[in-house]
Amino acid sequence: MIHTPLYETHKSFGARMIDFAGWKLPLQFDGIRQEHMAVRSACGLFDVSHMGEIEIRGPKAEALCQKLNTNDMAKLRDGRARYGLFCYPDGGAIDDLITYRFSADHFLICVNASNTEKVYRWIGDNCGGLDVEVTDASPAYAQIAVQGPCSVSVMEKALGKESVQDFPRFSFRILKGEATGVIAARTGYTGEDGFELFVPAGDAVGIWERLRESGSEFGIALCGLGARDTLRIEAGYPLYGNELDKKTTPIEAGLGRYVKMDKGDFIGRDALLQQVEKGVARETIGFKILERGIARHGYGVVKSGKSIGEVTSGTMSPVLDVGVGIASVASGEVKCGDEIGIEIRGHVRKAVSSEFPLHKN
Repeated sequence: MIHTPLYETHKSFGARMIDFAGWKLPLQFDGIRQEHMAVRSACGLFDVSHMGEIEIRGPKAEALCQKLNTNDMAKLRDGRARYGLFCYPDGGAIDDLITYRFSADHFLICVNASNTEKVYRWIGDNCGGLDVEVTDASPAYAQIAVQGPCSVSVMEKALGKESVQDFPRFSFRILKGEATGVIAARTGYTGEDGFELFVPAGDAVGIWERLRESGSEFGIALCGLGARDTLRIEAGYPLYGNELDKKTTPIEAGLGRYVKMDKGDFIGRDALLQQVEKGVARETIGFKILERGIARHGYGVVKSGKSIGEVTSGTMSPVLDVGVGIASVASGEVKCGDEIGIEIRGHVRKAVSSEFPLHKN
């Protein structure tokens, strides 16, 4: 079991630790509900060091990223980041990821923990003939996320005005001064404003403590994987293994806006283009439960007594105080606002389809 550089720090604050994708990580500190609400109303501090970091360098780095990614890397400017996906030739998802462009010959790709080795091998297997160097840089980094409406104030106090000044969403920079070597990105996976910091592993504890102490006056909460999951479900963000997998394409997962057919060829383009032109058999929706009950992955979805799909992610929304979730259903069966049923432990609970983010619609 792999420990992050912050493992002992988490234990000292009484974190409940769990095994996740080969890592020992905090599930919660003071409670998932409290941590979730702190992110929605103030600020939360997350250790996401289990995420993988892969660097691509060389004269053909941009060309390789274009070949692999569904999104357009040629239009990505230096100092900016972009969400996209790697797909197999049949369109199935290898992973969803964020790509950070330092220059045309230097990119950093942040991937899901469980997929780091798979993505690293995939890049290596598909860079033949291109002048690039591919490195799994994950051991060199810890990753810390500061998320919530007060995240700007926390960052500014802990790391200086440079860390937040003139800093649009999906941009990043290498911080100077006391935080030398820290890559600060205005990204996150909670549905709130926030930052993700790529920190030299040896500096992780010091940066974490500065953020925690600076955030105390703004109501910062130490947050675990539990709140990270409930937050992303409310926001409608996919999780690999739930909404995405090797048999589920970005189009089926409702991520077609991140597939740029006009950018030229990329791995999976032909299969995805067919889906765009001919339609798909299933689609992704959000829902809210109108009765008592919490939906879980794999629970059935019905409409008018007919089975139409299954839940891919579900939770109790701390904001709404009702069950919410994401489901994969037969295409064309459900419109926003339609009543559906969720099969929970032998009972069908009434629910309604809803737009994302679920906690705001």
